[in-house]
Amino acid sequence: MSTAVSCVIPTHQRPEFLEEALRSVLTQTTPVSEIVVVSDVEDAPTADLCERVGAGSSVPVRFVRNVDGRGASSSRNLGAAHAREELIAFLDDDDKWTPEYLESATAEFDQHRPDAVVTWIEMFRGSQTAPGLRIKPGLPAKAAAAENPGVTGSNILVSRRAFDRVGGFDEQLMVKNDGDFFFRFLLCGLSYAVCQEANVLQRKHESGQLTGRTLSRAAGLEAYLDKHRSNLTLADRRFIRLSASRIRYHAARSPIAKLRYLLLGLVNSSPKTMLSSVRQRSTKDFWIVKGFDDNDQA
Repeated sequence: MSTAVSCVIPTHQRPEFLEEALRSVLTQTTPVSEIVVVSDVEDAPTADLCERVGAGSSVPVRFVRNVDGRGASSSRNLGAAHAREELIAFLDDDDKWTPEYLESATAEFDQHRPDAVVTWIEMFRGSQTAPGLRIKPGLPAKAAAAENPGVTGSNILVSRRAFDRVGGFDEQLMVKNDGDFFFRFLLCGLSYAVCQEANVLQRKHESGQLTGRTLSRAAGLEAYLDKHRSNLTLADRRFIRLSASRIRYHAARSPIAKLRYLLLGLVNSSPKTMLSSVRQRSTKDFWIVKGFDDNDQA
């Protein structure tokens, strides 16, 4: 069975990464019907890139300017509004798909007819690789409340009906918007299938990723906590506050501020979270670049 797919790529002045992302979409063993690239800033080099790549391809590549300029969530929503097909595959401009990504994802969709398909991830930096997020099938909403179980803006293929029912991505959340989308997806009672192949390649780099140890990420986690407080257990709330405190600790400049966030972190810690932190430390340290902890998926 043939399943038509629109690919939506939000971008922000990264044409060198975007070109790799576009090439990965255009070399799929199962072609997409179209690619919609959405920029939240004026970006002539990116518009020229889309025109050049599209001119050499049988797949239409459309460049859309997001005049509101409110970040990736806004651009994803605008791209979905411009997409023509019933199935929408999202890809961040700094990530890539293996050639078999869409073939495997649509096969899962055709076989099981879920509302979305989520694919496993492989992280990479240069020639170095490491296993990324590996979502499990059949998770209840509570499993996605505090910690992202494995959904990003690059590894989800979703039906338009489901996307509209969820309400798209939250444009007020500057971070954790992918986890927020999936949590609301599950709260709506929607279903997903899992492609247990690492066909999504998540790039780790220094060029403005939002998963780093920054004050804006801490504030984003706290905004997520405020938004979903009524749906979160006490353990969920403590976990998010712990994650925010850890980030603020690393971002703090003064010893007094560091001590404050260290104490807040201890207050919200549990034996389970402390053990988990120790077990994951070697992997996290491997991916940290100049203060960015890109593997923190809280």
